[in-house]
Amino acid sequence: MPSVIVTKVGAWIDSIRSPAWDWIQVEITTHCNAACIYCPRTVYRAQWTDRHMSMETLMGLIPALRRVGHVHLQGWGEPLLHPEFFQMVSLAHAAGCRVGTTTNGTLLEGDLASQIVDSGIEVVAVSVAGADAEGNDRFRSGAPLRRVMDGISALVRARNAAGVSHPEIHVAYMLLASQIDDLERIPSFLAGLGVQQVVISALDYVADQALEVEIIAPRNMGENRALRARFDAVVAEGEARGLGGHYHLDVAGERQPCCTENVQRAMVVASDGTVTPCVYTDLEIPGASFWRHGERRPCLRLGMGNVHREPLQTIWRKEAYRQFRRSFSRGPLVAQCQTCPKLYGN
Repeated sequence: MPSVIVTKVGAWIDSIRSPAWDWIQVEITTHCNAACIYCPRTVYRAQWTDRHMSMETLMGLIPALRRVGHVHLQGWGEPLLHPEFFQMVSLAHAAGCRVGTTTNGTLLEGDLASQIVDSGIEVVAVSVAGADAEGNDRFRSGAPLRRVMDGISALVRARNAAGVSHPEIHVAYMLLASQIDDLERIPSFLAGLGVQQVVISALDYVADQALEVEIIAPRNMGENRALRARFDAVVAEGEARGLGGHYHLDVAGERQPCCTENVQRAMVVASDGTVTPCVYTDLEIPGASFWRHGERRPCLRLGMGNVHREPLQTIWRKEAYRQFRRSFSRGPLVAQCQTCPKLYGN
């Protein structure tokens, strides 16, 4: 058989065997300069390990990244603290990926804003937890809303100065129960700032029992319909103002084996190289737990392998990982997933 045909056949076989993922979340650091009270990094600060992912680890992912639609550089830390953040963006782009990150917004100023624009990164999501400083700053220590909004403005100015449309600026809005009446303020709060999209999430991973009161969860289908109607109206108003919107809401009475973390076509690579199905199964803290309905439930790490020992594609094809993915259609789900708040349809 001529070598060119052999090469084409080999490439065809590899394309069949190689997985294609919608996205991979790469936790490039667990360091953070903020202390949001609902974050497990804050709750478990005494046991927390600060770590930057090495460039060697990321470079080892490159063969797999050629099969990924989007790489999101973010985990349980502040990505912009990584000293090689922009080299990592460049490597992911070289592999053909769309690249995004989520930041607390406190470092988006001056030269860094311009570097972000120059890097060509496609999406920058900025986290907030309130439509005013009083609300946000109560929960997001070290990430005051004024500084975050200044950071968004700096990024918009840098984008405009460069005459480009990237990055898209998204806002990851954490809506807490004590601030539910801020919901209708979100479109006016964000419209006209140069933000393209807002994703509204309710608190789901509750590491501190005292925060269980901040969960937004309808108790019956009547409350569910009424709350959904409010969220839908907010999204519609935002879209009328040029602001795209989505929301994630715990749905009473509609639980099903459907994970919003897209574990069938996505995964997380932790800063130490461990591969886990999602960020909620990434926590490596002994004794970590979360609270739901007054009950403390263990939060165990679910490592499927480590990219320092074997390629990502090999880990994905392991029988244990296959069985995990099949469990969402055949059951039973692993213990970590059975009580997870992400197990619902939206």
